Amino acid sequence: MRHLLAIGALILDLLAPVATLAQQATTEPIVQVTVDPPRVVVGQATTLRVDVLAPNYMTAPPELPGFQIRNAVTRQLQSVNTSEQRNGVSYAGVRFEFAVYPQEPGSYAIADQKVRIRYAAEPPATREVEVALPRMSFEAFIPDVAAALQPFLSATKLTVEQAIKRSSDQLKAGDAVTRTVTIKAEGAPAMLLPPQTFAAVQGLRLYPAQPTLDDRVDGRSDVMTSTRVDSATYMLESAGDYSLPAIEFGWWNVGSGKVERIHLDAVRFEVAANPVAGSRTPAGRPGPRWSWDGLVDLVVDHWRLLLLGAAGVAAFGWLAPGVARTIADSVRRRREAYRRSEAFFFHRLRRGARRHDARSTYFALLDWLPHLETPAPAGSIAAFKAMARDPALDREIGAIETALFARQHDPQPWSSRQFLHHVAAVRRNLRRRGRRGENAYSPMNLNPAGAATASAYAGRKPAR
Repeated sequence: MRHLLAIGALILDLLAPVATLAQQATTEPIVQVTVDPPRVVVGQATTLRVDVLAPNYMTAPPELPGFQIRNAVTRQLQSVNTSEQRNGVSYAGVRFEFAVYPQEPGSYAIADQKVRIRYAAEPPATREVEVALPRMSFEAFIPDVAAALQPFLSATKLTVEQAIKRSSDQLKAGDAVTRTVTIKAEGAPAMLLPPQTFAAVQGLRLYPAQPTLDDRVDGRSDVMTSTRVDSATYMLESAGDYSLPAIEFGWWNVGSGKVERIHLDAVRFEVAANPVAGSRTPAGRPGPRWSWDGLVDLVVDHWRLLLLGAAGVAAFGWLAPGVARTIADSVRRRREAYRRSEAFFFHRLRRGARRHDARSTYFALLDWLPHLETPAPAGSIAAFKAMARDPALDREIGAIETALFARQHDPQPWSSRQFLHHVAAVRRNLRRRGRRGENAYSPMNLNPAGAATASAYAGRKPAR
């Protein structure tokens, strides 16, 4: 009997390494995916959690997809290292979390995604595998009581402020007023905050600026605070009493579960006449003065020439009315084409600079830039300066902006001669580059105001 027990123990000792090797050969990495909560308000985050576990240890961080979902914004949160025991096997892993913000109501699916894992299957040997993620889905909805909000905006906290900046305390024609609206929210990314549309007002020329978006995340709590700043400058073209319309919109308070309203008061101001800007006749050069006596003397002195001219016009109008209309149409088309051309707007810019009028020069520059033939769009002063790469031109433009919008003017004023010299040089260079098809500069984040203000919720197409 004693011999049988000894033989049995020996057999178990021999089979133990084989069982261990078989267990190691059958152990594979494990990937678990959860979405919490499975139903969320549009604009609020649901958390996508991915747990990646591998036997023994990983030799490199797992490679995950970006989880870019149509009609949703995905932001990666913090990752945490984990370890656990399963069926006597040690697993090392990483937990990844992603915040997904749906932009429209509907069903969203996460499918056909894979994770690449490198781990020590039999240390020190390394094995690489791809593990398919299970299909996950969640739903986004708009509460019934907030269905009328256009656009729909949800947040845990939201504040809106407006600021008015005047170029002078006593406004007059030729001055400028800048209106700035700042939206701050918690629990919603900046790109989901609604853009502000500034109304056009008769007698004021509107120059909207590019919006500024900013997202800040608390490193300990992962709470997101976002900011959107929209602004526009109104050029005061004529005297009178003006009112910029009030701004009002609604938003869904996730914490209280109610619709709240935001109201910004209308902005009223009075613009006085500017006698200097209203005078178009240069000093020391009186304009022509006509009287009836002068007209009679002109006719008497040149009656033959006037009669001949009248006869010629009558004969031409009687003999060739079609030719007259054709010539008139051609002249009109040429005049209209010229008034839409880059040369016309550059002529206005040069005229304003030669008068050393900072305000006329600045806004003529804004009008000229969209018509400039460049390899890339130059619709803003920032893009123009980036393409020009001329520090001297940057200084002149900065001096003009300081003279217009700063409370205290720079003691070194801008030079119209230097400004025109550098602008003309940059114009020649960019037009030559544009004709050759070069693209030396690719502007980033220079969306036109019209595109930036397009609502992300118009139509509310079903998500896929």
